[in-house]
Amino acid sequence: MDGRTRFREYMDMKLLTRLTTIALLALALNALAGPPDNATKHMIPFPVICTPTMTEMMGGLTTDYAVHISMTFEETPITGVIIVQNPDTHIAAVLHIAEERTCLIFSGLNMQLFDRPEGMAPPEESVQQDFEDS
Repeated sequence: MDGRTRFREYMDMKLLTRLTTIALLALALNALAGPPDNATKHMIPFPVICTPTMTEMMGGLTTDYAVHISMTFEETPITGVIIVQNPDTHIAAVLHIAEERTCLIFSGLNMQLFDRPEGMAPPEESVQQDFEDS
């Protein structure tokens, strides 16, 4: 290989490295969605009712209020949220699940369900799936 060929390969690799770095930075900056500019963080203490297991909590709610699980989502890989409801009586509740307890966080009356509006634009930010701190 002569000097010019090695120089061209070196420059091609340098350019590729720079372009890759710029692309990764652009993706990282676009993926970080944050709160609105006027948002503030608050710690709000309030009483909750907890049981050692989800089975006990769901058994009580199912027996007393005939609710069913309508939605779940993970907060982290080891904690989650369950939304329960009874569409006939319009009651609903929010449960928080952790390894050693399930807590009734909120419950309420006059539940209303909403559909996503037709033609609504897709989100501008992608949802973080790796549960890292943002």
